[in-house]
Amino acid sequence: MAVKHIPTKEVHRGTEGGTTGCGFNTKDNPDHWVNSNEKITCSKNGCRL
Repeated sequence: MAVKHIPTKEVHRGTEGGTTGCGFNTKDNPDHWVNSNEKITCSKNGCRL
């Protein structure tokens, strides 16, 4: 599953309402995050494949 950060348009591994693979808490500013089927674009440890 992927989650997109709307302001930066970066797609992370994870789900809305949880934590991304690289450690962002999507519960902080929840209106900035949306579940997505897009390709993961974050290159940080935990998100990248």
